[in-house]
Amino acid sequence: MKLRPYDSKDCEEIIKLFQETVHTVNARDYEKVQLNVWATGREELVKWDNSLKENVTIVADENGIIVGFGDMDRQGYLDHLYVHKDHQRKGVAAHILEALENEAVFQDVPGFTTFSSITAKPFFEKKGYKVLYKNTVIREGVELINYFMKKEKKNR
Repeated sequence: MKLRPYDSKDCEEIIKLFQETVHTVNARDYEKVQLNVWATGREELVKWDNSLKENVTIVADENGIIVGFGDMDRQGYLDHLYVHKDHQRKGVAAHILEALENEAVFQDVPGFTTFSSITAKPFFEKKGYKVLYKNTVIREGVELINYFMKKEKKNR
């Protein structure tokens, strides 16, 4: 597995990975109606591409196939961290997260934040993130639960 910067040509494959991951991996913690409003299948390529280009985005590539990706904005907010359903529990997310947190652009941020799914919460807790509060998002009239989490940077 190789980590590399995002390129716009990755966007379609990333959106597909996002949709498949949500509908398979997150299915153990969310109902079908929730998954359908989370990953609708109507994700806009240009909107996603612009967001991924604005943020620091890292792609995990294995033999030319994207197996994971993550992006963080300039304030240290982790927006996405998704790993292909067939590459779960192989360290892909940990490598992406570590690479993002170690990016030079984040040298002066005091810590990192994210809204974590129920499914990803144990992963983030193992990586030093603490739950600040439980959050409810309403999408198309459907409630989704997630957790706002923060990790303080060491040596500050």
